Amino acid sequence: MTSPVPAPRPLEQLATEGERLGWIFNDRNLYRRKFMEPPPQPAPIPPELQERLDRAQRGVVKRVLISLGVGFGLTVLIGCCGGVLTRDAEGARTLVLFLAGISALGGVAGAILAGIAPSLARKSVAEAQSQAQAAYATEHASWDSRRQWHDQQQQHAVDARPEWSAASPSPGTRRVDIVGGTSYGWEAVLTVFGGSLLATRGRMVLADFTGEALSGELMQLALGTGRSVREVVLPADLASFDLVAGLAPEELVDGLVEAMYGDAGSGGNRAERSQDALLLNQIAGILAPSLTMGRLLAALRALSGQDAPLSDGERDQLGRLRPEESRLRRIEAFLHPLEAMGSAPATTPPADLTCLVAEGGGGRAQHELLKDLLVQWLGHQVRRETTPIGSLVLLGADEIDHRAIERLSTLCERRGIRLVLFFSHLRAESLRTIGGGEVALMRLGNHQEAAQAAEFVGRGHKFVLSQLTRTLGGEETHTLADTVGESETKGGAKGERASRHGLRRYTSTNWSKTRNWSQTESTAKGTNWSEAASAQRVYEYVLEPRVLQDLPEYAMILVKSEGRGSVVQAVEVDPAIVTLPRVSMSPVAHEPLPDPSEAVIPATRHPSQVTVSQPQPLAAPESAPPGWGSITDPPRQQQRP
Repeated sequence: MTSPVPAPRPLEQLATEGERLGWIFNDRNLYRRKFMEPPPQPAPIPPELQERLDRAQRGVVKRVLISLGVGFGLTVLIGCCGGVLTRDAEGARTLVLFLAGISALGGVAGAILAGIAPSLARKSVAEAQSQAQAAYATEHASWDSRRQWHDQQQQHAVDARPEWSAASPSPGTRRVDIVGGTSYGWEAVLTVFGGSLLATRGRMVLADFTGEALSGELMQLALGTGRSVREVVLPADLASFDLVAGLAPEELVDGLVEAMYGDAGSGGNRAERSQDALLLNQIAGILAPSLTMGRLLAALRALSGQDAPLSDGERDQLGRLRPEESRLRRIEAFLHPLEAMGSAPATTPPADLTCLVAEGGGGRAQHELLKDLLVQWLGHQVRRETTPIGSLVLLGADEIDHRAIERLSTLCERRGIRLVLFFSHLRAESLRTIGGGEVALMRLGNHQEAAQAAEFVGRGHKFVLSQLTRTLGGEETHTLADTVGESETKGGAKGERASRHGLRRYTSTNWSKTRNWSQTESTAKGTNWSEAASAQRVYEYVLEPRVLQDLPEYAMILVKSEGRGSVVQAVEVDPAIVTLPRVSMSPVAHEPLPDPSEAVIPATRHPSQVTVSQPQPLAAPESAPPGWGSITDPPRQQQRP
């Protein structure tokens, strides 16, 4: 659970247990569940009532007229027929009049019933509608109370959920490589990540090769939380800080040779390296057991014929070595900046936070020598079990040989020490070094470095819209045809026929003329329209290089290993986030909110009597709607929204 208000002293919360590289923003509303019960609908009117109303309204005038016509027709018929048949019978006439009146009244009554039938049917429909509306109002009130209770439960759970959850390395990760970024971004990471490492793993040693002294905020945080801090600025504090203290003569010589030549592939040939190591071992054997850097330089000067504060026996033994003058001068030139090392050793106990800051004002040769000696000293500190350390942080590890980093990483892994490496650029040694643990990418302004980082994150298959086609067409055809025809027929006949008066001639002529005309017109019109989209599978960068070039100063892309794959997370490293409300100092599982679908209320309570009150955390109130469970029940499996 997280508080909606920040702690009284929020910055000290950075030094709480649990490793944190930064925070991940969680939109709490994405986990809000909708109320899935549909609202009730009004009950339909019974169809037989509607059919009755339709029948009553259909032909009402006709039925009235038929009723009146039948009634009055029977009245007239009875009156006429009865009057003729009962002309002489007074009693029968009265009966006829009575029957005629009954017929007339029956016709009037039928007409009245036919006239008021629609009103009666409408009244029945209205009563049915009123009952349906009352039932609907009751059901809707019950449904609305359940909806409000659900929304309040969800709001309470959402308010209790943090907006910022901690981003931490995966369990079992041996080291963390941070690549890119600015000095301000590194300082923020040191404050957030370093504070959590101090609280989780205990004693920390930090080596800063940037020359910017970026550990100021971390030291203030350590002091503010009651932890001891020791800062050593090199080479200014070499007198009180001996990088070779506690080393055997062979270890001291190996460390000096490594510092002078670097790795075998980066400086000096093996013959020169071996000869220097042999000479220094011989000198160390003569000066042991009181071997210091000052006495070692004094022995080199004595071999060159200079005055040196050594005993006569040591001078005699050194005189038998007879090394080359050039070799002596070269070794002396390398070790001369370290002459004051350990001359006034400090007696303070190991601090909770030890910051070794290499100043950037000295020469490059001296800086490289101090850096290599510091790496050797850190390896010795890791191997020593008398003063165990919990975490080791190296700022500006770009120029450290990758073999030295791998050796140091192996030592830290075997002893359970968290190793954190900061690389300013992704090139040269850092390209061959990263990947030994989890990698956090910060701003990389150079496009080539950003491309290398995107290649490191990898590629993945995804479907993208490749083509969008829209077609709109139409056609229209209009045909008009006229046909005119005409025909004419003429014919005749001539003949004779006999009659009693003699032969008569006759002539007949017939003539006909036909004319026809027709016109045909046809029109056809058509329109067609289509829209089509196609997607194709592509194999592209999971993280585009442009994204890494445009990262904010306090943003980080964390590439974590989970199972057989990797997860890419966007992390904010600004220490001021801890001053915001709803900040979790530990990772938060991305689970959906509990579903209050199993809550129970007493069966005697009607849904319309449910009252909505402020729900208590992790408990279902009495006003929970029927059929719902406790909020403490395990949530049903649901996909993350």
